[in-house]
Amino acid sequence: MKHYLFQNSSVTSSFRISIGFPVFNGEPFVRKAIDSHLAQTYGDFELIISDNASTDDTAAICAEYARIDNRIRVVRQTVNCGVNLNHMKVFALAQGEFFRWAAADDIPSTDLLGHAVTLLDRDPALVAYVPDTANIDEVNSVTRPLERTLDLRSASPVERATAVLSNVYQMVFPQGLMRRSTLLSTSCRWNYFGWDFILLLELALRGQFCNVEGPLLYRRLHGGSTARATRNIAEVRRWVDPTMGSRILLPHWKWTWERVRAVLGCTLPVRDRLELLALVGRHARWNRAALKRDVVMAAKLLFRQTDEYPF
Repeated sequence: MKHYLFQNSSVTSSFRISIGFPVFNGEPFVRKAIDSHLAQTYGDFELIISDNASTDDTAAICAEYARIDNRIRVVRQTVNCGVNLNHMKVFALAQGEFFRWAAADDIPSTDLLGHAVTLLDRDPALVAYVPDTANIDEVNSVTRPLERTLDLRSASPVERATAVLSNVYQMVFPQGLMRRSTLLSTSCRWNYFGWDFILLLELALRGQFCNVEGPLLYRRLHGGSTARATRNIAEVRRWVDPTMGSRILLPHWKWTWERVRAVLGCTLPVRDRLELLALVGRHARWNRAALKRDVVMAAKLLFRQTDEYPF
């Protein structure tokens, strides 16, 4: 069953691309991020900004941009709903043919959207464009280019799923460009830690990915990044999901179950789904050490012997 946010998501937009821009206390870099979108050579997009009850000047900055460009739409959450639900909220407001999430501290090259649309228009088998990516620091200096590895061109969904479960990828595909109709065909359950791992599998079961040489996504890593700062239960509860109350957290078990649900929820032939379920089972066996660690950490969390997030 779809999340209630997506019950009325079949309306289309006059813009071909919808960009979801969730942000919380993004004042240091949000101007650069918005400017990089307004500088795109391909301009047929809407920028949907959801300010997650920021306590700095983020809301004022975003409102200022909305006044000068009618492609920008700003909504403000009255309370911090967590980064996951904020990602869901911007997608629920999207109506374009294509969709991407944008981080409030990352910078896409000026021709990234145009390059992505050209490739997706050229090949209907593609469901996602994955950008070339480089990490940058606080002063925009490149610290490390990332290898292009997420090029899933096999016509076989089983082979694509095998590649997804057998390799470690940088999770930058949500900031590429995806077909919104394909995203709507997935479970749309992005309200837990690590949902992007499962979405990657769901999309791979539905079509091909391209990750070719081209414009760069500059991915900013800095001391205030949520990915770096989130290390214990209190931080996960504060930044990722403020509604989380349980201390029994089993992330690897959760991902295994969601992979099973992803296979059962796709429209592939029964024979393919059985092969995929066997693949998920083998993947769980390969990761049995992580599954065991989840149980140990859950027990420690339950008896308050640790506050470390088990991932």
